[in-house]
Amino acid sequence: MEILVTGGAGFLGSHLVDALIARGDQVIVFDDLSRGSSDQIADGTTFVEGDVRSIQDWERIFKAHSPKVIHHLAAVNGTRRFHKEADLVVDVNINGTRNALQLAKKHGCRMIFYSSPESFGEQESMPLSNDSESLFPPAHIHQRHSYGASKHIGELLCQFEVRNGLDVRIARLCNAYGPRLHGDDNGQVVSMMMAADPIVVHGDGSQTRCLTWVGDVIDGLLTLTDMDGLEGEAFNLGSTDEITMLELANLISKVRGVGIIHGDANHGDSKRRLPDVSMNEKISWKATTNLSDGLAQLR
Repeated sequence: MEILVTGGAGFLGSHLVDALIARGDQVIVFDDLSRGSSDQIADGTTFVEGDVRSIQDWERIFKAHSPKVIHHLAAVNGTRRFHKEADLVVDVNINGTRNALQLAKKHGCRMIFYSSPESFGEQESMPLSNDSESLFPPAHIHQRHSYGASKHIGELLCQFEVRNGLDVRIARLCNAYGPRLHGDDNGQVVSMMMAADPIVVHGDGSQTRCLTWVGDVIDGLLTLTDMDGLEGEAFNLGSTDEITMLELANLISKVRGVGIIHGDANHGDSKRRLPDVSMNEKISWKATTNLSDGLAQLR
């Protein structure tokens, strides 16, 4: 089967592409290489460099290929960018998604949209489920939620097209980690702690996350690729094992033999994040890799 993966040169996208290629699919990677790397694209993949905001770039792909499935991962990510580059975050995430939906509708593709627990904003009632409300603070306070709001709007656009007959399913990835994850200032927490010396804990470190091994996530994404009857369904692909960021820092500092310091809290950082995973029974999926085993594979 021919499959298009936007953002396929990045962390999660490249792991997905590897898995698709390994099982015999024909894969087109659509990426602007702003964060991804061509070195991470598997042999046998067709690579198209372009911008998901450009409808011309999308149409260029569909003139040469006929994918049956679109995995739309491409987005501006990295917590520190959400406040500093809010205009770019909104532009890429919303307009890229609109184009993906337009081409999926035009060519009759199944589409998997990649959302995030950030789409719930600062919702404090846990666990986060498909019926949880999205709560965002006044925009003048900070722009951290440019990302979460863009993902919320992306889900709105997807559900609108589902009402009009398009086969879209939504994957909310819950703090996926693993090899190839960026450890720089715009990276994510596990990779940043694995790279920093000393490890920086934002705020008091009491905020919790449920960290999910990338291999487990990929298994769920392959099911979303293949399984019929999931139109309009949203799945929280995540572990339910909560850990505070200070506990995580202590665990990684012992492994690496480095110290820990405390830095400023990130704008709008959720105090707790626990996904409701009951919907995953429909796809027979759950996270099975514990954190210790996952971290051991990153040394």
